[in-house]
Amino acid sequence: MVIARLKRSRNSLLNVSKLPPEILGNIFGWNVTLKGDFDGLEEESHNFLLVCHNWFEVASSTPELWSFWGNTPKDWARWHRRSGTAPLDLVLDVEEDDGSFGATLCGVLQDRAIRDTIRRIHLKARGSKLLSSIISPLTADPEEFRSTSVESLILHDKSGGPVDVSDFLAHYNFPKLQHLKLFNCTFSSWDLITSRTPVLTTLDLYRCDQWPSPSPTTSRLLTMLASYPTLQSVSLSWYGDPGGGGGHTSPRVSLHQLKELKLGGTPQGVFGLLDRLDHPRHVNSLDINLNSCEARDISQVIGPYLRGYLQHRDGFRNGLGLSLSLPYSDSIALHIGDAGGIDFSAPVPARMNTFAAITIEFNRQPPEDQIEKAILDLIAHAPREDIVYFRVYGDPVAMGDISAQLPYLRGLHLEKMPLTSAFPNSNLNTDIFPSLEYIFLDWVVADRGNWSPLTTFLDFRVSSGNRLRTLLVKGSHLMSRSLWQSLGDVVQVLARVARKE
Repeated sequence: MVIARLKRSRNSLLNVSKLPPEILGNIFGWNVTLKGDFDGLEEESHNFLLVCHNWFEVASSTPELWSFWGNTPKDWARWHRRSGTAPLDLVLDVEEDDGSFGATLCGVLQDRAIRDTIRRIHLKARGSKLLSSIISPLTADPEEFRSTSVESLILHDKSGGPVDVSDFLAHYNFPKLQHLKLFNCTFSSWDLITSRTPVLTTLDLYRCDQWPSPSPTTSRLLTMLASYPTLQSVSLSWYGDPGGGGGHTSPRVSLHQLKELKLGGTPQGVFGLLDRLDHPRHVNSLDINLNSCEARDISQVIGPYLRGYLQHRDGFRNGLGLSLSLPYSDSIALHIGDAGGIDFSAPVPARMNTFAAITIEFNRQPPEDQIEKAILDLIAHAPREDIVYFRVYGDPVAMGDISAQLPYLRGLHLEKMPLTSAFPNSNLNTDIFPSLEYIFLDWVVADRGNWSPLTTFLDFRVSSGNRLRTLLVKGSHLMSRSLWQSLGDVVQVLARVARKE
């Protein structure tokens, strides 16, 4: 190793003590400002206070360094005295109440609420009692007042609650609130949200199952969402339309700025709402989680919508990619998006990246043949000529059937699948996946170390002139020296073919 030393004159050396205070304060800020929703402070995050008197003075006179007290009541008690009037990012992330939150902190939070100097309220705890005790002083003022500071509100009870936040919402108007996320919370009226949050960009009520009664109709819900001209991300659980109304004859609604949409619930509720939306061309993340499905819902409800959604897209940058898994014994997860991040030169123009996920939880576990049929029905509703990448987890469907459905496939990613299912003997003498260029075997299972299905398949690819370019094998054990030799021989042939092209 060669080590080069750079000689500098004494005058050219950087003197840290000469840095302007605003630059030095900005450097300190990397250690002590909030970066994510629930970040905490590192154990030695404030050690810059101990370096020298100058650094201590600079830090003490930089209000932005004291906007974040950490994410535990113990941290709050330690650092709140330095914060002055700096906008507060109030963050909590604890598993249990250790008794640190008491009367002193309660008074500090009440004072902050009255002076309207809270910028973010992100509270997550296992236990509604602790959350309620923290929220209570924020609503201690008996008169309703207008908050001009709160920009982000996230309340998350991890214990199963729910936490009633009606009083808290009733005490505030939020003219600057952009992000509202409520997990395992309940509130008494939709007006507490819709009439008080005019500039929302993110609305996440996905894990708020106990909505105000009566729940809004589909038409009313869409009208409320459309009233936010800035709304970009929506997450909701939607189980039906108790008030009736709507249907295919009702006017469609456009959410013009929407980029992310996540819906959970029954097929009837979710697709009843989706049918009222114009196919959102702007949405680059669509996440649908369906429960209580019947097998017939795949072909009658989900498949047709999937076709319409894909046809109304502007397309996919590198071709369409599908990822399929059976995460539970009674569910299917289908992910749709760009071709797995692989840079295929697909026969489609450069287009906008997009992503969709559909998770289907059956009302009762169907037979395996019905699950396979449901999967093939879903794939049949996608534009097969654009699908160039396919990833499958487990063993939900025969690869021969996938080959027949996806004749233009160029990338195949098999994860935790038996090798005999991935490359069945009955298909070794036929040209399955004729356009395949990329194979990734991720923890595939070889029965008793028998890798012959793979080597025979690869030999056939080579002998048939197939343009296979990449082979990745990860996490598979019992791979013998002879197997590596066989794979090496195949790779050499593939390399020669590539050089000739």
